[in-house]
Amino acid sequence: MMTMNMTESMLVSPPDALVNVNAIRHALTSAQFFWTLEFVPSVDKVLRDELNKIEGLLASVKNYPLIAGFSVSDRVHSDRDPDPVTAASHLAMRSGKQPLVHWSGKGRDIMDLHKSIARMGDMELENMLLLTGDKLKEAAPGDRHRYLESVPAVEEVKRFNPNLLVAVALNPFKYREEDCMAQYLKLGKKVGAGADYVVTQIGFDNAKYQEARDWVEKRNYQVPLVANLMPMLAKRARYMRKHQLAGVTVTDSFLALLEEEEKLPDQGVGRSMRRFALQIIGMRFLGYAGVQLTGIHTSKQFAHLQSQVAELNDFCKDENTWRQAWQECMSFPQGGMAETAPPRAWYLSGQRVAHASVSERLKYRIMEHTHDFMFSNGPGAWLFGKLMRPIRPRHGKLDHAVERFERMVKSPLFGCETCGMCRLAATQYVCPETCPKGLANGPCGGTIENLCEFRDRECIHSVKYRIAKDAGVLDQLETWLVPAVPKEIRHSSSYPPHFRGEGPEIRVVQFKKPLNK
Repeated sequence: MMTMNMTESMLVSPPDALVNVNAIRHALTSAQFFWTLEFVPSVDKVLRDELNKIEGLLASVKNYPLIAGFSVSDRVHSDRDPDPVTAASHLAMRSGKQPLVHWSGKGRDIMDLHKSIARMGDMELENMLLLTGDKLKEAAPGDRHRYLESVPAVEEVKRFNPNLLVAVALNPFKYREEDCMAQYLKLGKKVGAGADYVVTQIGFDNAKYQEARDWVEKRNYQVPLVANLMPMLAKRARYMRKHQLAGVTVTDSFLALLEEEEKLPDQGVGRSMRRFALQIIGMRFLGYAGVQLTGIHTSKQFAHLQSQVAELNDFCKDENTWRQAWQECMSFPQGGMAETAPPRAWYLSGQRVAHASVSERLKYRIMEHTHDFMFSNGPGAWLFGKLMRPIRPRHGKLDHAVERFERMVKSPLFGCETCGMCRLAATQYVCPETCPKGLANGPCGGTIENLCEFRDRECIHSVKYRIAKDAGVLDQLETWLVPAVPKEIRHSSSYPPHFRGEGPEIRVVQFKKPLNK
């Protein structure tokens, strides 16, 4: 990947008014297929040097109409990688096209988002990809780090600057029912929050790319899809598997094919680039709006890719021919195709057989009745509310006493951390704080086989899916937008503000097609 470091003192500041076009927005609104090239800031490199190294690519972006600009990633190599906004401003200045600025919520809160939006406004940057982010790489074991989830981040960006073009992420490469459905349902929340388009995770399973497109059409989300693609070599595949790159699936079978290709004189580069070009062409056949290309570092690589795409475009006149070409490039020399999905892979076309356990269903029903009796319409709510409403301020002596009582009651039951804004009634009585990232609206993209990205527990959103499905409230996972917890109210009691009507405001979005429960 292209890397650079933010030595800002060594750079010429961008002009007050950038003279560039938003080719990404234009391509999306005019339904013209487009490419973006990923640029990865790194603490280990110098921005000026890295920009000079890619002069050829910058010229290609400027002069090649199909390329809509750069896509600038956020803290991919390390948690100390520089903010992408400065890099994006220089790429815009040099290429003449608006880049897509990635913004990851890992280790950040709403105030950090506000600062980034303001900086983008100052530099006249118009495109933003909002991500929850992968696991922090340099966090000490046991440290509790916060993540700003993408759903409230989209809402906040659209409130703060509605003119920004906002992309969100989707990882369709999930192969268990709960994992897969939770991803698609959370996508509904992102769209409801205001997302303008969707960028997928890197993948190689064309059936999943088609599945994502089918889901978006079926649910009538009316957002374009862009596929994130990467040329894959055996060396890179081994690295990804060893380091468990969040959300990227490289099967044993596919790795075996790549290692066969590694024995070729060019170490498999030609086959990899052909496969890469076929994926780009395939995304057009599958109805995608464009592609985000990761792993193109030099003008030589770009020229090779252009040549391959041009050649294969002439050959693949229809989807059937393209599929035959894809099968050929995924075939072993001795016969047989590499499998891009793991064993027992689940697809939307399969049967939905996942169900909550008896204890999960029982806990949900008991908590529903308890919530109604004590916190909503029951006589307990009348009495408890009368006691709680006068308690002020947050973090005062009385509040502290109530907070300790609340934690004593709820911690054994839910893992409560007294966030000050209890959202249990909106999360199927599974506490979001038991997710290592604190995600309330749905899973991140790093889950695998229903396991959390941290690999130490089942993803709580798989549990929520089973409960919601059996309780007949699956629509809540698609339409209930759960707010983030403000940092300043943590470690206070949620009881007094709840009874004063100051609890979490759950916004419910409506889609034209009701969810088939």
